[in-house]
Amino acid sequence: VMVCVAVNGRPTIGVIHAPFTKQTVWGWAGHAHSSNLKPIVAPQGDKSNHPYKIIVSRSHSGTVEKVAKQAFGDKTEIIPAGGAGYKTLQVINGHADAYVHVTLIKKWDICAGNAILNSVQGKMTTLTEQNINYDKASNVKNEHGLLATIRDHKKFLSNLKPVFKQS
Repeated sequence: VMVCVAVNGRPTIGVIHAPFTKQTVWGWAGHAHSSNLKPIVAPQGDKSNHPYKIIVSRSHSGTVEKVAKQAFGDKTEIIPAGGAGYKTLQVINGHADAYVHVTLIKKWDICAGNAILNSVQGKMTTLTEQNINYDKASNVKNEHGLLATIRDHKKFLSNLKPVFKQS
């Protein structure tokens, strides 16, 4: 279950509740986040000896595996999973280096995770490096890919942008 409050098109407050684990996390960008949310704090550093872990949609994968491996190398670990909120939380908790999506995704599926990511100084953008606008007058579809990271966002984008344009 996900709830998001967007102010002037910006994701500000997000709540994600996982009914099967009975866990609820929340974040208020610029203010606080729930105490059970444990964002990673260590710098990314050199990943030459350890492949990146990229979490992707299990049901709407498109060419994401090909894109990720072209961007980060053949040893990149692809983690298929369901639920945009779940995938965002996996990035925040350090179980994945990035959440990458290359097909169309509805904004109501990503707003709560985006707000929570903002509350822990993470970042979510399109693969064309645009902030996602959640204003009620904007298109409900995000058609420009998605990148969610807790660190090294620009580095991920610089690797993904040229490959995403080709896909």
